[in-house]
Amino acid sequence: MIYLLEDDDSIRKLVAYALESQGMEAQDFAAPGEFWKAMNDNTPELVLLDVMLPGEDGVSLLKRMKTVPTLRDIPVIM
Repeated sequence: MIYLLEDDDSIRKLVAYALESQGMEAQDFAAPGEFWKAMNDNTPELVLLDVMLPGEDGVSLLKRMKTVPTLRDIPVIM
């Protein structure tokens, strides 16, 4: 499972479509709150993370992920 966090609807839909059309399972999120809720339920194999997000920017979100032992080893592409 790949998690995609991107606040721009058109970019998020395009990237999710590209991933799924190549046979990958992807779940997309428009806001950090939705992303964190999903992280509690399922741990992805990869996170595609936007830098500029509403509420919490991608850099602080990445730092927060790296402080959680179960999340720190997840690869992240920004």
